[in-house]
Amino acid sequence: MSTKAHLLALSTTIFLLFIVFRLSPFCVYKIDYDGGYVLCVSVFKKFPPISSRDTVAPLDSYESFKDRKYNLPPAIDEKEDAVNLSDKNFSDVLAKNQHVMVAFYAPWCFWSKKLAPEYEAAATELKGKAVLAKVNAINEIELAKRWGIQGYPTIYFFVNGVHVDTYYHDRKKDAIVNYIKTKMAGDLYTVMTTENAEHLLTAQSTIALGFLNSLKGLEGVVLAAASKLHPDVLFFQTTRADVAKMFLIDPEIKRPALVLLEKESKQLSHFDGSFTISVIDDFISSNKIPPMITYSRETTPLILNSPLKLLWLFAAVHDSEAKSIFQETARAFKGKVIAVASIRKRKKYVLNGELTLSNVKSFALDFLGDKLRNQQSKTALSQIQLQQKLLARLPVPDMMTKEAI
Repeated sequence: MSTKAHLLALSTTIFLLFIVFRLSPFCVYKIDYDGGYVLCVSVFKKFPPISSRDTVAPLDSYESFKDRKYNLPPAIDEKEDAVNLSDKNFSDVLAKNQHVMVAFYAPWCFWSKKLAPEYEAAATELKGKAVLAKVNAINEIELAKRWGIQGYPTIYFFVNGVHVDTYYHDRKKDAIVNYIKTKMAGDLYTVMTTENAEHLLTAQSTIALGFLNSLKGLEGVVLAAASKLHPDVLFFQTTRADVAKMFLIDPEIKRPALVLLEKESKQLSHFDGSFTISVIDDFISSNKIPPMITYSRETTPLILNSPLKLLWLFAAVHDSEAKSIFQETARAFKGKVIAVASIRKRKKYVLNGELTLSNVKSFALDFLGDKLRNQQSKTALSQIQLQQKLLARLPVPDMMTKEAI
């Protein structure tokens, strides 16, 4: 074909394209993606969707695009009431908050976008009571993979860092709020795989596991009722022998059986009473406290409300040997006494002399005047001088010099 023929064909093509573009209005489409959307221009009035009808939407015209292109809405609401999680802060948020719901979402997903305003409203209502968080599973690929996320949105519920349930209920605000409030009041969860059992064994929570004949029956009702009395303990049930075996429950044991795993000592306590609410309550109350507990403002209610007798240790902060001996003793009497360590961080002074009104008043005045510190120093110095005098009077052995003493 000659050059003239090429030019003629090219000009004809350009002319035809001009006619098509002149007579056919542009159609502008948006395709959702992470953080916003891209815009596609087409001369066809109908544009086939990329994946589903919900991911592509037409705009009215090119003029519409020009008016909006500098103010594109985000793909998902980014208010702060629902906490944004990543691989960097995921574990930290779960560790610092007792009740956490986490929604793994994809920004382009229709159902994720539909959940967003309801989830945000629920987060606002429960702010200060429970944490509602979200993970962009498209950005956090490794985090989503680690938690087995295969569809969007996937909603998990965590208690004390332990994944205890997956939310499959209505995705409206009221349903989400009611679900979380119910879980916060205490609940009975189910574990049926050894993988989940491994997570429980390493969790930083006190856990009670019931090995039952059936998940539906009186045994489960009793255990669920007991769980309401101890919101600081996570209650689980299972019928799987392999799960029970991981908690050192004999698979051949007569069911129902119950064990409690205390979070600090990681010590298992086996229940051997009648399977009633009151007896289970006593068992949990006696064994959920760690072998040795340090006395503080936070632990005072736990100590005073326990039915067990108290064994006290008064020691200085640096006295690690005394604490170690006391802790070993506490382990031997776990479930029988509460070993309470009162660790002294400040200096304490002792009244020397009789307990009379005048002596106590003088002692208080000296304390306010910061004179007891000087008296303590003088007392310590006099004790050292006395020890030196006693050593000097001791007979020196033939094979030793005075300097050796």
